[in-house]
Amino acid sequence: MSTASPPAVALESIASCFEGIIPASICTCSRDGTPNLTYLSIVHRVDSLYVGLSYQFFNKTRENVLQNPFVQVVVVSPTNLHQYRLDLRYERTETGGAVFDRVKTRLDAVASQTGMSHIFRLRGVDIFQVLDCRPMNAETSGEGPSRVDYLSQIEEFAARLAACNGLESIIDASLDALSELFGYDHSFLMAPDEEGKRLFTLGSRGFSESGIGSEAWIGEGILGVAAERREVVRTTNFSRDVLYSNAVRSAVERRGEDSLLEREIALPGLPHVESQLVVPLVAQDRLLGILCLQSATPGRFLSDDERVVRIAARQMAASMALLERAESTKLQAISRRPHTVQPTATSTVKHYQADDSIFIDDAYLIKGIAGRIFWKLVQSYAQNGRVDFTNKEIRLDVSLQLPDFKDNLEARLILLRRRLQERCDFVNLTQVGRGQFRLDVQRQLTLEEQS
Repeated sequence: MSTASPPAVALESIASCFEGIIPASICTCSRDGTPNLTYLSIVHRVDSLYVGLSYQFFNKTRENVLQNPFVQVVVVSPTNLHQYRLDLRYERTETGGAVFDRVKTRLDAVASQTGMSHIFRLRGVDIFQVLDCRPMNAETSGEGPSRVDYLSQIEEFAARLAACNGLESIIDASLDALSELFGYDHSFLMAPDEEGKRLFTLGSRGFSESGIGSEAWIGEGILGVAAERREVVRTTNFSRDVLYSNAVRSAVERRGEDSLLEREIALPGLPHVESQLVVPLVAQDRLLGILCLQSATPGRFLSDDERVVRIAARQMAASMALLERAESTKLQAISRRPHTVQPTATSTVKHYQADDSIFIDDAYLIKGIAGRIFWKLVQSYAQNGRVDFTNKEIRLDVSLQLPDFKDNLEARLILLRRRLQERCDFVNLTQVGRGQFRLDVQRQLTLEEQS
């Protein structure tokens, strides 16, 4: 352990300088004293005496550091544009551990989102001891940490979750509370599919389009990387990351190495995302979903926001796991009475066997497992007039070929219900009790099976 004296300005007091909102500059010198100045996208604060810089390319900066371990970095506060000079000494390069994993997850997520996974590969994190940190102007001092006391809001958030009686109410209560209690006005929640390959959107707030049913591949993009690694991904200046990626992409294309590039993945939500915070929902070592917050303001989500949302996400995951367990042990039977309404209008429901997609009057509704379930329900309605069903009978119906290694039925029913609410005004699924739901049909349905 180093016994060096602490810097004149504590790194904790200028925490916003290490968020990557404004690029930092770094000056190195070769062995013969020739200087080199360049820019860094972000300086990672490790603790009160150390910072880390990502090592991706063997460039002039890296070559100089290996020859001469003393460097200077200038970081800038995004709140008041004050500049601080860090005198650093290179100590080691880490290729594993907590710091490396945190930096790698963020880098890989942005690289995947912009189709640069084969270009941006973290080789290591160079760890530097901070010999001193001083303001560039004599009258400037440390800013002091700006802390917000969220204790009462967290208490209210937990109280709202405790009052929920199902997965759908957990989703709605959580997204509403994130906006009302914390001011996170743009959010959405995605759940993994039964095979653990994709995420699908179950709920959202604050967007012009809800995106219900939209999908993302696990392992791809910011959302998919966060889900795959079960790690938080926070970006504070996404447009700058994209500009940097595009500059490198152009250089790769000029070299004729297009095969290294991947397709770009369109982000759901805001058209111009600057800040994004993606937090996995994990309980009992199971990924139950991801929570994504977005903002058009650079630097909207800082370390305090990450801490608060981590707590909220753990509360959500615990509530989801608890209700899931109750659902599997306390399923009730209900009477199966025939539907008595005599609709006069007629609509056509088409089921395509290839991917279980459903079209109502030639308008796409849904596909996959949710589509298969819907087709079963409308068949029972058309043949027998049935409108009342239970989760248990759906789960045990072998004709549906539901995966038996992971039960995600309630999430699929929520997805189906919300897609119907958005796309169809004469067919609804209504929850009437724990593990019980009703198919409400206001038209005569004609069913067509397609290959």
